[in-house]
Amino acid sequence: MLPPDNLLSPEAVSDPHGFLRRLREHDPVFWSPRHKVWILTAHADVARLLLDRSLSTAQGIGSFRQRLGAQHAGLLHHAMSLLDGWMLFRDPPEHTRLRDPVRRAFTPAMVERLVPRIERHVATLLDGLPDPCDLVADFAQPLTAMVICDLLGIDLSEREFLREWARDFGRLIYGASSRDASYLDAVASAGDRFHARFSECLARKRAEPDDSVLSHLLAVSQAEQWTQAEILGACSMLLFAGHDTTSALLASGTRALLRHPDSLAALRADAARLPAAVEELLRHDGPSKTFIRVPVAPMQIGGHAVAAGQHLWLSILGANQDPAVFAAPERLDIARDPNPHLAFGAGIHFCLGSALARAEARAAFGGLLARFPRLRFADDQPHRWSPTLVDRSLLALPLRLH
Repeated sequence: MLPPDNLLSPEAVSDPHGFLRRLREHDPVFWSPRHKVWILTAHADVARLLLDRSLSTAQGIGSFRQRLGAQHAGLLHHAMSLLDGWMLFRDPPEHTRLRDPVRRAFTPAMVERLVPRIERHVATLLDGLPDPCDLVADFAQPLTAMVICDLLGIDLSEREFLREWARDFGRLIYGASSRDASYLDAVASAGDRFHARFSECLARKRAEPDDSVLSHLLAVSQAEQWTQAEILGACSMLLFAGHDTTSALLASGTRALLRHPDSLAALRADAARLPAAVEELLRHDGPSKTFIRVPVAPMQIGGHAVAAGQHLWLSILGANQDPAVFAAPERLDIARDPNPHLAFGAGIHFCLGSALARAEARAAFGGLLARFPRLRFADDQPHRWSPTLVDRSLLALPLRLH
């Protein structure tokens, strides 16, 4: 008998780990009759396929565009054109052409320069936290928006615009399979607003370059002959990924620590454990559920014949809790070593912002735990999660500080 396979069911949204465990136990290479995709949950398979350059990501975005329908092409022109600059949705050689300028902008020195600013932002936000607070709206999202402003060299006053834009544009990235009546207008508005706002921003940076990632990107991309649409798209990718996934990690990581008091106590007692703790929080309940790949030729995976064009859903959550690799995977072990999690992907699509995300997480968790020794859940209500296929993010996290 096949296990349930609706990844948007309330059970799967609230507890994807148990859901994916049952799929893995049935077959780690599972054909989903409901979603018409292969769901892969074994760490070995997911890690190997993330490194497989014969698989396409561009074909996945092609299917995405088809689902939206040609009749909406005009309305969503600016929104969809932003995705043209997302290297995540390109295959080599176009992927390489788009990735290299961003890679050269994301240097270790750049991250180091940002760390003091990140720590100041953490302190400022902690100073102003209400009690009780919603960690998502009052801390995680504002912090990541402020860091993105610093990264791109734009005024902090833009952070509310960025938060609202990320919320609306997220409906395009996460919600193409479950649209409501307001979907098209919200997504179209997000694309139009971003195009107008950042076209002006790019013009200012060209006229008055500085030491920001955005100015560096403009200089390097000129040599690579990027189009204006590709530059805007790259900016939107940095903003969205830097805001959405990192804020999700801060919220889910805080929740995980509060649900594992032994790990929380160990981390409070020894701040030197923080880097390893961040890696374990990424593994235990990280912000990315699934990466999508598409074979361009027939292939065999785990004894199954996979046809060209069929979608492979590489389950990051499933791989990161595979008992074949991680002992007691459901347990939060901040001393886990080795910890070969796949939260940032692998191969040519490995997350370029991983060092920045880690720096933000270390500053945020370190500051939060040091400032509030009595931090706890505000109530015993079930936590609500974003009901999407690809991101694992809390809608809110009510906390008591004192």
